[in-house]
Amino acid sequence: MKGITLIDYEAVIQPRRGPDGKIISGLIVADTLHQNQALILHLHKGELKERPMTGCGISDMLLDNDPIYWRTLIREQLEMDRQTVTNIKITTKSIEIDAQY
Repeated sequence: MKGITLIDYEAVIQPRRGPDGKIISGLIVADTLHQNQALILHLHKGELKERPMTGCGISDMLLDNDPIYWRTLIREQLEMDRQTVTNIKITTKSIEIDAQY
């Protein structure tokens, strides 16, 4: 899926002007799969005004020891975003997600 690219949760805006001075392009459009996954993992429920039930809040995972809960939550959230999830692996050092739109 293509969409507006974010860097540090801000839209990348690089306006280019034509010979007449008008803006002809400016937003960076690219594949947003990994960006969307990162946002879903990072957000806590209620932080996204347009979709208040979106978010895993993985910062809460730090002192938790129930990886099955987190794997289930992540899968549900990604599927709510219409991603097809093949596999989610949670280790002590990373979260590996195999999913596509």
